[in-house]
Formats: sequence, structure tokens, C-alpha cells
Amino acid sequence: MPIRWKCLFGVLLALAGLSGCGSSRSSSGSGESGSSSAGHLALVTVPVQNGVSVYRVSGSGGLTVVAGSPFMVGNAPSAIWALPSGNFAYVANQGENDISLLKINNSTGSLTEVTPRTPTGINPSSLGMDSGGNFLYVSNDLPNSATISVYSVSSSTGALTQVSGSPFPANPGPHTLLVSPMGDFLFVCHPDLAAISVYAISSGVLQQVADSPFAVGHGPVSMVIDAAEHFVYVANEADDTISVLAITSGTGALTQISGSPFTTGAATTTPTTGPAPTSLALDPSGNYLYVTSNAEANISAYALDSITGVPTLILNSPFAASTTPSFLVMDPSDTFLLEADQTAKSISTLPITAGTGALAGISSSTVVGSAPATIFITK
Repeated sequence: MPIRWKCLFGVLLALAGLSGCGSSRSSSGSGESGSSSAGHLALVTVPVQNGVSVYRVSGSGGLTVVAGSPFMVGNAPSAIWALPSGNFAYVANQGENDISLLKINNSTGSLTEVTPRTPTGINPSSLGMDSGGNFLYVSNDLPNSATISVYSVSSSTGALTQVSGSPFPANPGPHTLLVSPMGDFLFVCHPDLAAISVYAISSGVLQQVADSPFAVGHGPVSMVIDAAEHFVYVANEADDTISVLAITSGTGALTQISGSPFTTGAATTTPTTGPAPTSLALDPSGNYLYVTSNAEANISAYALDSITGVPTLILNSPFAASTTPSFLVMDPSDTFLLEADQTAKSISTLPITAGTGALAGISSSTVVGSAPATIFITK
């Protein structure tokens, strides 16, 4: 099966502290413990180099490469996630079906792998973690035998221990993973099924909820959840739409809100996005949603109604981005977006205008040498 690099959890993705799926700020600022006072670290997987490049992120969003980058991991790293403490990070090595544990030196930004690597299922494509850093979730995208592996995490050593019953059976084609803000549900994108699976979580053990999976648009590849755990927003790359689903409290069941999925259109008064939406980012306040259009070199910005969940394009949206914007990451300070371009092999910084959510254009762009697959920003 070909290795997937695209559509990264909302990556995902992938930003500490957003949608309840990441890390919290540490007060420590030196040595190999806690966050560095010199700024956040951006951890970038580069599959072609079998490594992770590390960048120091300034307050304005500028990137400075850390000496020694890229740091070697396993074959074809597809996803990365860091513990809330900032001491350790985990990399899913899609080409060899295991996880690398990396010790982070927050003073220098360097990474040191702790071996041996932890086996996963076949073709691990995405990682997710609860906000407390207690459990790591891995989607194993093996055709006709898909699973989700779950590991308990040692906060002191970073070591992973597979929980009882893991790996858990999954619907075909599990890709992007997202843990709910309260840590009680796991959401899983299935691009080939046009659906989202939902699992109830109990001490890391997964139980698929009634009526799961839930239908969305075609080719769901990225999703985010508001901090209040009221709505999940999904980018459907194959039919150029955004699905918005209300989350039923207590059960995790999903219901499409009125008008969802929202389709592409010309009128700026309606929720629209450009063709091929590949990635979503949500600001921590839950006021604004950002969506890349891989086909039109722009990013659409929406104001969100906290009661209904309806997205409305903000003034002057969409905003110019790089040539082929692949995925977005929100800075923990909520002041800028990092936008990765897998074709140009670059990472661009787009400042966010406070109070309006508008993007002020690309303020800086860094060539990373090889196509980035995922980015995780530590706090």
C-alpha cells in the first residue's frame, strides 16, 4: 500500500493544546525538562529523509533551524506528537510499523531517540493523545484489517505500554485521529468511507459508540473540535465541502447541523471554501476556523457561531497562501498560523489579526529541503 503523507490531523493536527488534544504549558525553561523560554519548538516530520527537523519558533512566527536537524528516526515517519511536559515526542514510522520515542532537549532543541522502538499495527498513519498525555492512540491503516493501537504513557520515561485489548478493530481506512477535549471520545476520519467513527474511551480502552460511523462528505481528511466539545468540523477533500456535526453530550453521537456539508460557492455571505480543502485549524477560543484550499493557493477564514456551529466567511476571505497549501498548524499563542506546502517544501507564517480573525498575508517563509508530512508545535 502506498505511504500517505497528506491530510494530517488537524493535524493536525497536531498542535499542542488545541481542541483539547495536546499539551499544556510547562513552567520549566531549561535543560531537558519543560518548555524553553527561548520560544516554542516546531517538530516537523520529513519522510524522504527518515527524520524529524526541529525549528525554534519566535514570537513573530519566524523559524530557526536547530543544529543537527533532521534527527533520524524510523522509515517514512508519518506523524509526530509530544507529551504535555515537552520532554518526549513520539513518531509513527509508517514504513516499518513502529513508533520512535524521542527525548527532547528543550535547551538546545535537539532530539535523542530512546530505543528499542515500539511495534504498532501495519501502516501506522496518524497519532492522537489526550490533553493529560496519559494515552497515545495510533491508526493502523491495513486494508481489510484496520486497527487502532492504544498505549499508556510513562510521564517520567516516556515509555509506552500497550493497554489490554489493543489493537482495537476499526472501520476500513482509519486515518486522522482526534481525541475530544475532555478525553472521553476518539474521532477517526475514514476518507474512503465518507464517514467519521466515534469511540468511547475508558482508561484507554475503546468501544465504538452506537450508530458509528457517521456520514460526512467525501474524502474526509482533517477535523477539529471546539473546546466546549459541542461541534466537530471536517474538511472533505474529495467533494470540496466542510461538514459540521453536533456532538451529543454523554454519548458522542454525531448529527449534521442544518446546511451541512457546506459547499463551495461564490457568495461571500455563505459558508464556502475553495476546492480541495485539505486541512483545518481552529483558534483556542473557538471563534475562527481556517481551511486550506490546495487547488487555489488560499486559506478561507470563518467566524463560528458558538450556539449553532454555523461557519460564516469573514470579510476579505479567502486569503492568499503559498502555491499549494497542504496543512495548517495554529501557534499556541493564537497569533499566527504555520502553513506547510509539500510541493514547495516550505513552511510559511501568516499572522492573525486580533479581533477579526483575518490573515495579514505571509510574513516569512522557510524552505525545509524535503516535503514536510506533519508539524507539532510544543508549548
